[in-house]
Amino acid sequence: MTFRRALLAAALLLPVAAWAQPGPEAQREAIRRIVAGHVLPRHAAFTAAAHDFAAATAAVEANPSAATADAARAAWVRTALAFQGIRHLRFGPMDAFDRGFRIDLFPDTRNTITRDIAELLRGADPASITPEAFARGRVGAQGLPAAERLLFGAEAPRLLVADQAFRRSLLTAIGRNLQDMASGLEAAWTTQHPTEEVLLEGTPGGIYQTPQDGLLVLFKSLHGGIEFVTEREVARPLGPSLREAFPRRAEAWRSGQSLALVSAAIVALEELWRTGFAPLTSAAEPSLTGAIDAAFATAITAATRVTPGLEAAVADANGRPKVEALVQALNDTRHLLADRVAPAIGVPVGFNSTDGD
Repeated sequence: MTFRRALLAAALLLPVAAWAQPGPEAQREAIRRIVAGHVLPRHAAFTAAAHDFAAATAAVEANPSAATADAARAAWVRTALAFQGIRHLRFGPMDAFDRGFRIDLFPDTRNTITRDIAELLRGADPASITPEAFARGRVGAQGLPAAERLLFGAEAPRLLVADQAFRRSLLTAIGRNLQDMASGLEAAWTTQHPTEEVLLEGTPGGIYQTPQDGLLVLFKSLHGGIEFVTEREVARPLGPSLREAFPRRAEAWRSGQSLALVSAAIVALEELWRTGFAPLTSAAEPSLTGAIDAAFATAITAATRVTPGLEAAVADANGRPKVEALVQALNDTRHLLADRVAPAIGVPVGFNSTDGD
């Protein structure tokens, strides 16, 4: 047994400590640390990346060439990676106007994205891709997966064909729409009144009446984010066996970025833990903090050992054990958070490590 796995096992066997759980002011401070150290910089990064992507897509429309298309592909990768930094914050601003689904409809079990793109291309109606109409229109065509299909899919070469002006206009509409949604998300945390941070700190009669309510939704974002990465992004393409692997269920198989997205998501989730919940845990039950740190480190390392990419690894007998180790490391982290950290810091999550397994 490795040192980190031994540390995890020991942590799971420890009784719930009788350390003092954090009070309202400590909870508010944790929320403020999370917003300042995680939420705001991550939203700023996504807004900047989305802005660059919008400019890159407009450049393809104005001057269709291999160079502008390659620049748009590179900008798409940066934007998709930046979104991993906030994807787990599925409440409030992300829920408003269905932004989360419109930015990244994944998994798309009904092939909605392909159908929606095809319908728009078939109609080729400029009125369907005005900013207002597009934002209210087909969800599957609005976000990162739709742009990936246009830039990296089998028909990507058609983007530069002379008679495909509407295809380029559609890509521009997606870029503009992503920029608008990114700006709206960031504004909800920075300039709207009251900001989402103020709401999270608790207001009588508000969405979150106490700071514990706000801390709870952030903790669920941490736990749920790990669950999403584990079950949707990694285990789903892995399948139960080599014969039942589904490489094309990986999130970004067309661009070959699935593993990079997974790694970016894990790093962002570790940052959420480190900025807000690690200090609370250290104050409430010091022995746990090292175990969680080690669990995240194991997961991050496990992701680096999956080669050459997620799509190839799940379909390879030698690659699958490395993907399975990543799933195990993520599950270990999630179990520790639900079973040990939540009660230690007084967060009534309403689930435990057996839920969802």
